[in-house]
Amino acid sequence: MRTDGAFDGFARAVLIAVCVALGVFVIAPLARSVLLPAALAWHNWFDASVWSLACVSGGACGSGWHTLALGVVSATLATLIGGALAMLAQRGAPARSPIARTALRAIAVLPAITPPFAVGLALILLFGRNGLVTREAADLFDVAPGRWLYGVPGIVLAQSLAFAPLAYLTLRTVVARVPASLEEAAATLRASNWTILRTVTWPMLRPGVANAWLLCFIESVADFGDPLVVGGNFRVLSTDLYFAVVGAEQNAARAAVLGVWLLTIALGAFVLQRAWLGRARYASVSGKPVAAQGTPLGAGVQGALALVCVPWCGLALAVYGTLLLGGFVRLWGVDFTLTAAHFADVLGVAFDDGRFVLTGTAWDAVLETLRLSAIAAPLTAAAALLAGWLLARRRFPGRGVLEGVFAVSLAVPGTVMGLAWAHAFDAPPLMLAGGASILVLSFVFRNMPLGLRAISAAFAQIDPVLDEASASLRAGSWTTLHRLHLPLMLPALGAALIHGFVRAATTVSAVIFLVSADHDLATTYLMGLVSNGNDGPALALAGTLVVVLFALLVVARVLARTARSARKVLETGYFRNTRVQAVGTRTTTECTS
Repeated sequence: MRTDGAFDGFARAVLIAVCVALGVFVIAPLARSVLLPAALAWHNWFDASVWSLACVSGGACGSGWHTLALGVVSATLATLIGGALAMLAQRGAPARSPIARTALRAIAVLPAITPPFAVGLALILLFGRNGLVTREAADLFDVAPGRWLYGVPGIVLAQSLAFAPLAYLTLRTVVARVPASLEEAAATLRASNWTILRTVTWPMLRPGVANAWLLCFIESVADFGDPLVVGGNFRVLSTDLYFAVVGAEQNAARAAVLGVWLLTIALGAFVLQRAWLGRARYASVSGKPVAAQGTPLGAGVQGALALVCVPWCGLALAVYGTLLLGGFVRLWGVDFTLTAAHFADVLGVAFDDGRFVLTGTAWDAVLETLRLSAIAAPLTAAAALLAGWLLARRRFPGRGVLEGVFAVSLAVPGTVMGLAWAHAFDAPPLMLAGGASILVLSFVFRNMPLGLRAISAAFAQIDPVLDEASASLRAGSWTTLHRLHLPLMLPALGAALIHGFVRAATTVSAVIFLVSADHDLATTYLMGLVSNGNDGPALALAGTLVVVLFALLVVARVLARTARSARKVLETGYFRNTRVQAVGTRTTTECTS
């Protein structure tokens, strides 16, 4: 029985809602602010500053080639690191030790909860010309301090550190769902650990790896914070676009052309990803009883993974040690006298007339950030689940176009999308500019495609046979979604929820043109501190945000454990006293092993 093409009222409502939302909040603003101005400026599309190949003859290549090369290198390194972390956390020696597993997972997600500019600032304080590590190395080896950090090495280092958690969160669930029964069957045939990894595990990991690489690539080409802080004279499309919008140039036509090129690059990566995966199926959750345990990684494989993970974990700890301790010293690199003045400046609290008074200058921005992120996170996860279900379980005309629109919404640089929203919603009928609603909408539409990729990867591993069994009992789309798919998708949905909150709390590019005096955010406030050279207050604020977001992640992790029992029941196939409500028919089924 074929069920993936069937459309009932719920499926139609989801499709209509998704199309209307994308049309109003993505396509229309982009058409007005990017596509139309770029079409009018067609004669600037192949400007030498973008696509020059002067580097072949000893000069400098255009920012377009820089962006492509940087995206490939950063995405590959981030995916390699994230995949190695996921394999060690799920299959390696740390997986057998609760303490080691928790520590590894905590370190792996730390960069994902860091506000923009904070990683670049910490790297400068460590490895810049006057950085702590640079000065110690210069004294130890009697060499002059260099400026190696500023340029390609610094950008790649910062992006690999920042995007590896994105790959880890995408691959962790995929690694956990690799069918252990197939690995056990291969082991009974005396296949080596390497053979099992190459012929069984790797093919099942391909969707997750492809999704992780695509996400990291798009994040890299759209990132302007790291190139802005540690890029030096290395030009990329995102920084060119940023200065074309907010710099002295203020060339809207050039900004539109650069935005179109960024979209083209991202969509090209999306097409290549689809071509690599092809039409192969990677289902691993079938509803059948499975008692096999995943094959442990061999010593050689674990050693190779450790060579990748240990240096990255050491760098992450050094960066976050700088962020957490930098706010407590008077002047990093010059005067390490302990002080609380920086925290009192941005997050000070006083006791006046029997009540606490928030005296810090950043409190309004911090509280507004937490409030709006808490509103946007569940909306983002719900939208990602519905959109992922629609694309994975329904076939309809224009499905490829809809996937392309989601890719476009993910690929658009934050500065371009924020500017488009600011222009599109500053007049009736949707006069949202300057309010909290436009910030929440920006969080949802900027972060939902990221959650969609994780949801899609998880849906790819759920066998459609389960949908057919549900349809044979005459259950509708809504019943199948919330009784069958939702329990199986809880890990991916939880990741989308957490990631949506963290991304909303740490984003800056998409909201730089949307914040107002009444609705300022912690990231834009932090950006102002970094731009003005207030390193102490900036480190104090960044360190506090990291601690708060990490604590929220821990709470969310504890709450998520309550959903594991329901997921395990569905995955092992033990359905007892399950009552399925069908259309006009009640069917009661009892299944025992």
